Amino acid sequence: MNIEALVDLLHHGQMRKTGEPYTSHLYAVRNILIEEGINDKAILESALLHDTLEDSDITREYLSLWFGNQVAGIVEAVTKSPSWNTSYCRMKSNLSEMQLAWIKYPEAILVKMADRLHNLRTIQGLPPHKWPLYLEETKTHLLPLFSQIMNNRLVRCLSFLAVMESLLSKLQQEIKKIEKSF
Repeated sequence: MNIEALVDLLHHGQMRKTGEPYTSHLYAVRNILIEEGINDKAILESALLHDTLEDSDITREYLSLWFGNQVAGIVEAVTKSPSWNTSYCRMKSNLSEMQLAWIKYPEAILVKMADRLHNLRTIQGLPPHKWPLYLEETKTHLLPLFSQIMNNRLVRCLSFLAVMESLLSKLQQEIKKIEKSF
């Protein structure tokens, strides 16, 4: 089974709050990375699979078996821990986990940045009263984390630092655009 067929199967019947099939988000995240010049197979596969551990019964072990440890590690690095009960706790837990995971899988940050960018671009799928909370979460938690990672000596020499800078700029632009709309 190819990855697209698996993604379609795992998310069959799931819908986004925008009313689109859930898989449209997964393909959009991958396409954002392709538009940024990413052609690394593991990163692009991880983009398609980035929500599978949260939203399906698939396991990390299965991902590792079929797509390798790198893809499984990247997907796990962007997966929110289900053990936290509130969205704030899940975000804090996810940030802590991401800070540890990016050392081993810095590619995960690219996927997370593209994921958040697409979610901001489709924020109209959320009720308008949730927009400020989502924007605040992005500005307060994620943008500083992304900047911290980009300023790390280990990451600075990686070939995709320019992509991270581009995605960070696009995230900031999208936030400004949304803030002007309310």
